[in-house]
Amino acid sequence: MPYQFSRVTTSSLPVEQRCVQDRRLDPVRNRRTQFRLLQQNMLAYTFDSFVPGFASSYVLNDTPFAEVIQKPIDNANAEGELLFGADYRVQSNAQAKVVGDIFEVVTHAVYWNMAARWNAYMTGAPWNTRPRYTRPPVRPDPARQIAVLNLPRGYDWVKLLVPTARQSIDDIRSSLGTRYGLALPTSTPDIAVVVLPKAERDNPTWQQELPDLTIPQQAILRAAYTRLEGRIEPGELIFALAVKRSLRSDRLYQPLYEANVMQLLLEGFLGAPKVEFEVQTLSLEGTAAQEIYRAASLYAVAIEQQSLIPGADIDPDEVSAIHRAVRDLYIPTSARHLAERLLEFLGSRMPLV
Repeated sequence: MPYQFSRVTTSSLPVEQRCVQDRRLDPVRNRRTQFRLLQQNMLAYTFDSFVPGFASSYVLNDTPFAEVIQKPIDNANAEGELLFGADYRVQSNAQAKVVGDIFEVVTHAVYWNMAARWNAYMTGAPWNTRPRYTRPPVRPDPARQIAVLNLPRGYDWVKLLVPTARQSIDDIRSSLGTRYGLALPTSTPDIAVVVLPKAERDNPTWQQELPDLTIPQQAILRAAYTRLEGRIEPGELIFALAVKRSLRSDRLYQPLYEANVMQLLLEGFLGAPKVEFEVQTLSLEGTAAQEIYRAASLYAVAIEQQSLIPGADIDPDEVSAIHRAVRDLYIPTSARHLAERLLEFLGSRMPLV
């Protein structure tokens, strides 16, 4: 099952491994769906022998990232046309949703492999040079290992925190509800980067690069967060990422809300260091995202205002820590550049651990 569509390979696939599901005789209730795109099979078909950014081919690693993300869609459509001819039709909004999900999974896979390479080096292994990435200028230390977690939709990221931290947040929420009838809901970032708990530092899972994105490897990615649930200290959730295919007006402010709530809870209530939050997208066309994401963290604004009150007892370090809610708005040019970006972040952040 090659990266490029193959009529021969596709024709020999068993039905359960195809990228397109025929629903004409088994319609989806209250929908007009005739053909359904199967995301996991699409990823397994397209990336059956490599993870973008970690292929043996430099050409594939440097292919424009938007093209890499589109390739599973193109392969599925080619399959549909091969098997169903003129009958094949998938609505554009259904394709757009799958593109967004593929964007998220591939980003996670690229980050996972760079994290695994980093972790292996931190535990004393030689720096892997295939494919070649610059060896980090950081002293190896098992305590500097990380995990990259893809969080499912609707998941409360607070569940990642150790029980004492979760209880503190639950107390805040309970007080708001009891006294004022108010809530403090969280909105889930797509990807969280955390410092690996001590009990997990010898677990080889976190040091193994994925060879491909076949179904078993995708399962490893999906389940990773469950292993660390309830085990992350507030200061060890060091980076969060919102992965959005596009930033339409109805999506534009969601990452800003996510960032502000995380920073309020972790920095403001639990005393954690600055929480880095980034938005990654494939297109900025027709949006004011660059201007909107210059917004300061609301927690930082509150600290700034308190510092202006005569006689206020504010730690100077808190005032100097004022920062943007969203650290950056990033369009990945290639899988290689995406991997290098995480490596650069780790090189600057992990010496502080």
